Amino acid sequence: MCSKTIQGFKAVTIRLPDADTHPHEIFLKEHSLRHYEDDKPPGRTLFVLNIPSYFENKHVQSLFSATAPVTKVIMPSSPGFKSAHVVFAKPEGLSKVLALDEIRMSQSGVTFETGLSKWVEEYNNSIRNPDELANELNTFMLRYDKSQAKSSKQEKKLSQEVDDEGWTVVTKKGHKPGIANKESVKIKLTGKIVEKKRKKELKNFYTFQIKEGKMKNLALLRKNFEDAKKRVEAMKSSRKFRPY
Repeated sequence: MCSKTIQGFKAVTIRLPDADTHPHEIFLKEHSLRHYEDDKPPGRTLFVLNIPSYFENKHVQSLFSATAPVTKVIMPSSPGFKSAHVVFAKPEGLSKVLALDEIRMSQSGVTFETGLSKWVEEYNNSIRNPDELANELNTFMLRYDKSQAKSSKQEKKLSQEVDDEGWTVVTKKGHKPGIANKESVKIKLTGKIVEKKRKKELKNFYTFQIKEGKMKNLALLRKNFEDAKKRVEAMKSSRKFRPY
């Protein structure tokens, strides 16, 4: 049989126990990286692509164990076709697998869930057990109630405290909730004050605004001066003006 190579990967045909008439191709090559990885030792690690979606780690290990002993299979879960790293016990095992053109999977102890039965199993596994879900919710609510009770107790304690000047701390509880004595609230209020101040500072941003402001101040000074002169004249006329 003539072997086929695609972009450095060798195409190898695999035949499943119950699908001799419909073989599948996987792509193999020796795993190599510039940086050393403890779980993927060089010279013993095989990189595999195009693994069927219904394969699990045990299926990949069974597929290659018939040729050479396998110590580990690293295959992240993902939808569709998968990839995996297969670590052999010895470098000779990697060489043997790369020399194959076809791998026939053994029937011993290997079962696959495919098609409708696989979808039914996945759906059933996605449904939570009612008792387990109820226990999880009860546990969560108990933790939440405890945290709320602790928070209420602390706020009540603060509301009863009186400082040296006779002031009482205002909390968010009560008929007319006040501002909560929290760091986040203080930061928010400080931000609002800074923003308000910044907006005020922009009033005299343009030149014409500065000029108008000076004119208004000058007019106000003149008006105050005239009013003062009138009061002085009125006091003189009523003979109540005593400069000394």
